[in-house]
Amino acid sequence: MDAAMDHGSNEDIKAVVLNYGKWRDAKAMETFLAEHGVAFLKVQKARQLSFGFVHFASREERDAALPVLRALTWFGEPLDAKDALVKRSMQSDRPRGKKRKHHERQDGDGDGDGAEDGDNDAPASAASTPATAPTSASEVVTPWASVPYEEQLARKEAEMKKVLVKIVRNTRKEYGKKEKRVDAGKRANNKNNSKSDAAVDGPVPAHHKARAEFPHWLTSHGSMFVVADGALHSRVHEADESAAWTREADAAGVVAIVSFGSELVAAMADNTVCALTTRGAEREWVRICDGPGAAVASLASLRGTLLCCTADGRVLKQEGTGRFASGAWTQIGAVDGARFIGLYNGFLYAYCPGGGDGDASSEQRWWRAPLTSDALEALAFEPWRVDVTADVLGMTSHNAQLILLTARSLEYVMGDGRVVLSAPVALSGEGDSSSGSNVFTAFASHKGLCCPTDSIHPSPVTDGYRNKCEFSVGLDAAGAPCVGFRLGLFRDGVVTIGRPDDCVNVSRTMKAVCSAMQQLLDAAEFPVYDVTTQAGVWRMLTVRESERTGGLMVVVQVKPPATADARDALRHAVVAAFTAAALPFRVTSIFLHEYAGVSAPTEDDPVTHVFGDATIEEELLGLRFAVSPGAFFQVNTRGAETLYALVKEHARADARTLLYDVCCGTGTIGLCAAAGGAGKVVGIELCRAATDDAAANAARNGVTNASFVNARAEDVMKDLLRAKRSDAEQAQQLERVVAIVDPPRAGLHFQVLRALRGCRPVERVVYVSCNPTGSLIQDAMVLCGPTTKTLVGDAFEPVHAIPVDMFPHTPHCEMIIVFERVKRTRSAPTAIPAVTDVPTPAPVAKSDE
Repeated sequence: MDAAMDHGSNEDIKAVVLNYGKWRDAKAMETFLAEHGVAFLKVQKARQLSFGFVHFASREERDAALPVLRALTWFGEPLDAKDALVKRSMQSDRPRGKKRKHHERQDGDGDGDGAEDGDNDAPASAASTPATAPTSASEVVTPWASVPYEEQLARKEAEMKKVLVKIVRNTRKEYGKKEKRVDAGKRANNKNNSKSDAAVDGPVPAHHKARAEFPHWLTSHGSMFVVADGALHSRVHEADESAAWTREADAAGVVAIVSFGSELVAAMADNTVCALTTRGAEREWVRICDGPGAAVASLASLRGTLLCCTADGRVLKQEGTGRFASGAWTQIGAVDGARFIGLYNGFLYAYCPGGGDGDASSEQRWWRAPLTSDALEALAFEPWRVDVTADVLGMTSHNAQLILLTARSLEYVMGDGRVVLSAPVALSGEGDSSSGSNVFTAFASHKGLCCPTDSIHPSPVTDGYRNKCEFSVGLDAAGAPCVGFRLGLFRDGVVTIGRPDDCVNVSRTMKAVCSAMQQLLDAAEFPVYDVTTQAGVWRMLTVRESERTGGLMVVVQVKPPATADARDALRHAVVAAFTAAALPFRVTSIFLHEYAGVSAPTEDDPVTHVFGDATIEEELLGLRFAVSPGAFFQVNTRGAETLYALVKEHARADARTLLYDVCCGTGTIGLCAAAGGAGKVVGIELCRAATDDAAANAARNGVTNASFVNARAEDVMKDLLRAKRSDAEQAQQLERVVAIVDPPRAGLHFQVLRALRGCRPVERVVYVSCNPTGSLIQDAMVLCGPTTKTLVGDAFEPVHAIPVDMFPHTPHCEMIIVFERVKRTRSAPTAIPAVTDVPTPAPVAKSDE
């Protein structure tokens, strides 16, 4: 179908396919749906967009088709189909050029906090927005409020694992692109040499010699896992056959394992299904669901569905798809006497054990069923043969081969049943272990992720957790003045405001402040601001609250009235509205923010202090921080304590560590690390007010080993390389440099990433991302990608990932990824230059921020 799409009368009766694929056309989906008997009207797809639409003749037809679509496998993964937004544009949501900053802030008039706060409670995208327009603020701000919290965590953890997969996939592409560039350069050089009188084997330019060497974390095609004698062992597929296996974890009670999604999943002897999870240095099996009620002999995974073979030969599937399916089990086939199943080359294989090792009885041991489109409904088994006589104890597949585990060896089998390789199973490095003394109970091949990952860390509090909210002021659906949240995005044409009464993430105090603001709107002579006509006065209400210290700050944003008398009257009305004795709360600070512009205000727009204290204070990990009206502070205080404690743990900063806190804001992370034992902390931030607040917070808490620089991070990194070591710093013996980065949603500027790569002393980067599905992936590609003319320095590699839920009842999640420098063995250790006195570069232009 042509990329210029028809928007007919059935525009709103459609489903969006989120994993359609950039380069797949409409014809591919039309053929796919027809093969699976799905009734539809048309398919809508534009090139270079990763999503597409399936249109239906009626809502009933669409509603009936959605569960069918979600159960189908599309190019190796479950079809991700959802209700589509009315009039959803086919234009890419990713902004270009100068518009990006405003896009990342999401909306200047504020539905949720801006990008600087890492706040993700703004209206969801097409991936999570219902087909019908929201009728309440809670549907927009807390779309998962009706979902049990355990399921919310499960969804987020699964999404974060997809992020790790994308980091591998995209970084591998970057190395592949460099290989192509190098090869093209060599061909051009050889061609030029052949045209000249010079010898063909003459000198080759340096940039043509530098082939892209794929790092190990990108070249590994996964590992084999085996359970033997109650322990889980692994060995990468590329290892020499004599290489020893590595003990990974205890596996007492494990009877079967399989690679399911991005996890290693096990069936236990107590009829439960568990996943191997990592929490810090500990690895443990965590229950996912119950088994089928019968003894499980083996597991398999097909099209996002978990399969098992019971001890009596029945093949069952778990209803639903993915890790968090319903748990009900349904029989889809049976082979009398079968115990082990596995997928290979378009078939599901089943093996029936014989009478023992070397038994050549005539009974049929091997069966296989073709994986047709309806294989998950019914399997039709047929006899098969393989040239292996020993009893098989497990099977898996890799690199177009079926791998069979026996008591003494691994047998590599082709599709015609031929054995092409037989290798001993060496579980230890102590000579030949092919005697068969180990007791094997499970076997699988598992790709895993780019690095170990913790199970998601939950928020300590799920309701009323926000310490800051930005409430829009406008008109509700009835056209009456209202303070609350916009029921969608302004760029989508939504201007209606809904009250926050049902928003479970907003505290009672903040809701009471909104009620006081509502009374002010109803009684005041000034009209609310109209975002379409730019007329009116009342624009936004920002509330900051500290439950621990009792501080309560109110910032009212207005378009200033024309006369001085009117501005005075407005100021008095605001103060009176929020300081009345009858109110159920006590405001400690009031500011008036006058702003006449159309888009988001800048930090130069005046904020006038009209009542109470100039800041409120917040307690975090035993420290006390002053928070000004425009300061960044995590919106979930208790969640921030979990987040920052994990950052400190993985930074591993001790008395000999220099720690750079990039995008430090008011210094929360850096000061927590400095108080926790880091040798020296240097905070780097472009915003002058933020570094002033950070310095004041350091003095307030008696932290003397932290300093803050108002400069570009790349300039500070250059100073680190140029400076000479001082006597004081040599006495301090700082031996390692760690950088902590906590950027806004847009991620780190390329120059900052370039500086981190090029600054050799930086050996570890702890990246805290509030946008893991977007900017984190892009930034990881730069940190871990190949060297280029503009990107020098040894690459980093991801070594640990830690998802943290900071935003309950929303789809959003924070992710910490620890990157370590890939050290070349020929490189000598780099001494750390002086950092006692970091020179402050010249002020930067506003546009560079």
